Amino acid sequence: MVNLIFIEDDQALTKPGVVRSIYDPTAGTGGMLSVSGEHLAELNPEARLVMFGQELNPESYAICKADMLIKGQDIANIIFGNTLSSDGLPGKQFDYMLSNPPFGVEWKKIEKEVRKESEEKGFNGRFGPGLPRVSDGSLLFLLHLLSKMRPARFAVVYRRGRFRRERDPSICA
Repeated sequence: MVNLIFIEDDQALTKPGVVRSIYDPTAGTGGMLSVSGEHLAELNPEARLVMFGQELNPESYAICKADMLIKGQDIANIIFGNTLSSDGLPGKQFDYMLSNPPFGVEWKKIEKEVRKESEEKGFNGRFGPGLPRVSDGSLLFLLHLLSKMRPARFAVVYRRGRFRRERDPSICA
């Protein structure tokens, strides 16, 4: 994923003193952010990658903050909470984004907050294009990422589940 988001930006990233931002709304322990930083450091030791993330699991969040602290990142950029029901970085946009959101997870528990944001903010919010089925939390993450995007690249991992192929024979195995 890291190679994909940086692949055609090598020329800009090799300039002395370049600063870029990267965001993971499902940061976990910060592994993908760390790998991104390592990749950029190999490409250009004078470059700086400012890392941002949000994580719902308290243990993963604590590990991520500790890792960012060790790497010299601003730990205030790592937010605790549910990315979909409470955007921890409202109004922020990023140069690069990557994410491995949970697949096949419904958003019924946060439906009230998401619908409220959608109705109140419309296209000025994250969910302007419309809301997916309550069973499709992955699409909500994609809408969230689109709202955070500068003219940039982002990478998302979606794992297809067996249940999808069984329900929809048009999906290739």
